[in-house]
Amino acid sequence: MANWRRKLYNWKIRNLAYSMGFGIILLVCAIYLVISKTGVDHQSILRTKTLANLDNISLPLAPQYIAENKENIGSNIRAIEKILFAYSKGGQLGQEETEVKIQAEVKSAVDDLIKYWNPLKKELYKIQDGENSIEGARSELEKKYAAFLKEQQKLKKVVEKVNSEEEKDKAFYTILLFIYILLLSSFIYWIIKYLILNPIYKISLSARELAKGNLTEKINYNSKNELGYIAQNINSMAEILENATDFTTQIGEGKLDAKYHGLAEDHDNSLATSLLQMREKMQESAKAEKERSWVNEGLAKFADILRNNNDNIEELSYQIISNLVKFMEANQGALFVLTEPDDENEEPKIVLESAYAYQRRKRIKQEISIGEGLVGQSVQEGDKLYLTEVPEDYIEIKSGLGETLPRCVLIVPLKINDVTKGVVEIASIQQIPPYKIDFVEKLGENIASTIANTKTNERTKKLLMESQEMTEQMRSQEEEMRQNMEEMEATQEEMGRAQTEMAEKEANLNALINNTTDSIILIDSDYKIILMNDVIKNRYKGTQYEQMKEGSNALDMLGEVRNEWKAYYDRVFKGEFLSFTIKSSVQGEDSYRHYDIHPIKQKDGTITGASVFSRDITKEKQLEMQREENAEKLAQREFVLNGMINNTDDTFFAINTNYEILVVNEVLKNRFKESGVELKAGLSILSILPKEQLEKWKARYDKALAGEKLRIEEIRELKTGNLTIETRCEPIYNDEGAVIGVSTVSRDITELKKAQEAKENLQKELDKIKSKK
Repeated sequence: MANWRRKLYNWKIRNLAYSMGFGIILLVCAIYLVISKTGVDHQSILRTKTLANLDNISLPLAPQYIAENKENIGSNIRAIEKILFAYSKGGQLGQEETEVKIQAEVKSAVDDLIKYWNPLKKELYKIQDGENSIEGARSELEKKYAAFLKEQQKLKKVVEKVNSEEEKDKAFYTILLFIYILLLSSFIYWIIKYLILNPIYKISLSARELAKGNLTEKINYNSKNELGYIAQNINSMAEILENATDFTTQIGEGKLDAKYHGLAEDHDNSLATSLLQMREKMQESAKAEKERSWVNEGLAKFADILRNNNDNIEELSYQIISNLVKFMEANQGALFVLTEPDDENEEPKIVLESAYAYQRRKRIKQEISIGEGLVGQSVQEGDKLYLTEVPEDYIEIKSGLGETLPRCVLIVPLKINDVTKGVVEIASIQQIPPYKIDFVEKLGENIASTIANTKTNERTKKLLMESQEMTEQMRSQEEEMRQNMEEMEATQEEMGRAQTEMAEKEANLNALINNTTDSIILIDSDYKIILMNDVIKNRYKGTQYEQMKEGSNALDMLGEVRNEWKAYYDRVFKGEFLSFTIKSSVQGEDSYRHYDIHPIKQKDGTITGASVFSRDITKEKQLEMQREENAEKLAQREFVLNGMINNTDDTFFAINTNYEILVVNEVLKNRFKESGVELKAGLSILSILPKEQLEKWKARYDKALAGEKLRIEEIRELKTGNLTIETRCEPIYNDEGAVIGVSTVSRDITELKKAQEAKENLQKELDKIKSKK
């Protein structure tokens, strides 16, 4: 026995796992078989919910409740029919649409129940179709419903019996499963306790010391299985962790150049490799963080500079370049701005706006063409230039100790939306690192945007000043024009008294007749055109009247309408004033024009010609025609509406949201007139209702205004007999779907009610006659 246990002690854990896995597979198979036999029986639950519960499902069809559920007789019958059919012929039931499993004993009981259900169903359909009344069929209905319930109780006992037998089978298979699980669990427990947990516990006692930081503690376990290998690996890992701890401690103290001890050159220690890579990345990260901090500081610094100096391009340029040279720790710098010429054919220039630390300039111009030199080349290519080999004659950096050439020059175009607005040039004795170059490029977008805004502000100020100057000039010209108009009025009065001075005032007259939208023609008594203003000349361009001009005969080119217009002119020559509107067609477009033709008289009353004033009134004419068309449509609609609401014996009226009458028919007017009340539009319906009716009807109107449709039947007691009145209150909607009022229609349905009662009585008599037969 001891030898067997010792051999099992060295078993590989994977072999033990295979053994337990095989046992678990057997367990899964057993569970599946038990569940398939004893799992949740949906058929049992479904039979209980449906067949055993038919008395509750059929309750709405009971004689005492049939009147309340008359409208739902059909749906309740179909619900019961579906259950009976499913357990007799097959089908699906329940919310999950479970397929019904037909059991012979249950099917037999269901078939017996159907024999009692069919007579009851037939009686219920007669009530639904109106062949029998509820009261007339109550006795027969109670008898058949009681028989149905009695047979249903038998079915319920059968269902309970079948469910009970299935429960017994379920208990037997469950006991077998529990016995198997107990045996398998005992076997697994023995293997895990003696062959896995005990060795793991022994290893864990030593590993606990390692976890506390006692890296010198070794695990004393020499088994030849996986646990033995784990113990050996943990001992090796302790040594690795000890070296790693020393290394990370130094890194944590900020010694990013610390060395990792205990490694050979060809080591495969991934932890050591990762820690060394971590050190390198931390070094790179520290450097990147320092550069990023420098860039963020610079962007924030220059954001303030750009925000506080955006109203003067010269001051802005100086502040930018002086602070940029200092912040970059460079030696010299310059900022160039591109001009924006007004002429499209003129090339923009590159202008030096500001320079910093230039003691002596060489080849630095105040104005540079695009493509000229390094600055012009950078603008032309739209990209930065970074020179590390500077020509000897470029520039010199001078100090109190001497002069020297810069080691590098950086030229960066200032662009926004790929449009260059300027250039920054930086010269430095020291090399410019890449992150500082990137900083200048990022800053360039902000500088370009600010330069563009500053130029816009300066241009706006200039335009504002020019606008103010032009306003002053226009005011003086307006005063001059006002004086000229006064002089022109005086001149016109003088023309009536002295025709001989007309030639001297012709310029003023032309200005007057051309500063109008009306067409003006002056003709003499021989139909010769004396004057045409620019409006009519432009109107006749491209038409058959284009050749008409001063000196032409006004009748020669009129064609078919020549005699018509000659008659107009002859009437005016006789002293008549004409004013009329005609339809005109010029340049292929029909329009309406209004004409005013007046005679031209001398001091002695002699008529020497005629003046023809015309203007386009097409829009006014179209509006007038549209108004007439709309008025005609409204009149037709009003006529139809009056015919609809007055050609009936029903009463009709409509109110708005303030309860004011919009329209009322003659029938209702005459009824209220008999009571001394005159109904008319604009009158509040609430002001004429009796006090005892006011609250009730106001509530009905409010429901309709809220969008509800009301149908009300009321009995009105009169000396001559009671009347049944049906009233409908319905909301009135506009085109946007909003309620704008309520329409109320009332009609006398007394005779209709009597006819319905007579029909019901006649049907009862017929039912009695049928039952006697």
